[in-house]
Amino acid sequence: VGGLFRTLMRAPDGSEFPTQGVFLEIDAPNRLVFTDAFMPGWVPSGKPFMSAEVTFEEVGEKTLYTARAMHWSAEDKQAHEAMGFHDGWGQSLDRLVKLVTEDMVD
Repeated sequence: VGGLFRTLMRAPDGSEFPTQGVFLEIDAPNRLVFTDAFMPGWVPSGKPFMSAEVTFEEVGEKTLYTARAMHWSAEDKQAHEAMGFHDGWGQSLDRLVKLVTEDMVD
C-alpha cells in the first residue's frame, strides 16, 4: 500500500497513455485498489482521473474477474471511454489470461 502503480496503454496507432499512482489496498490474491490521485509518499497528483478496484473470486474451477473504474467526474469518465477504456481493459485481461495460462502449463 502506497507503492507505485504504473500502467502504459498503447493504442493500435502507437499513441501511448501512461498512468501512475499508488496502491490503496492489496489483498492478494483477491483484491487490488489503486488511484492516480496520489504519487508515492502520498504526494497529491496534479490531476486525479480515476481510482480502480480489481477483484478475483474463485467460482468453482474458474476465477471471476471484476474491474471497476471510479472516475472523479462525468467528464473524466467520458474521456476515458473515448480513449477506448472498455476495449483496452478487455485486451489487458486477455493478456493476463494468456500469461496465467502459460505459467500453469509450464
